Amino acid sequence: PDLVMEAFDLLDAITKSGALPLSHATLHIVVAATHCFDKTVTETVIQENVNPIEKVERSSLIMASAVHQKAASALMNDSSCARVLAHSPQLEDVSEKVK
Repeated sequence: PDLVMEAFDLLDAITKSGALPLSHATLHIVVAATHCFDKTVTETVIQENVNPIEKVERSSLIMASAVHQKAASALMNDSSCARVLAHSPQLEDVSEKVK
């Protein structure tokens, strides 16, 4: 909470309490995620025959779908969409809920 108020105080000071417009300003929001695997990437691929990139790709699309309020399929080109839905068919359900 204190950092939020400091940020607003800084914005207030920069704009002289709103007297100076910020007409060319943009807001950037960063969403970060981490993925933990029980085994190393090599062990996951070789021993469990699982592609860890597909799991990361799926969770990234779920987050992007929520942030952009668009279906996951709308965030991909046609060739990627077919490939991703082949290994993550549950994304189709997520896409339908967003529409």
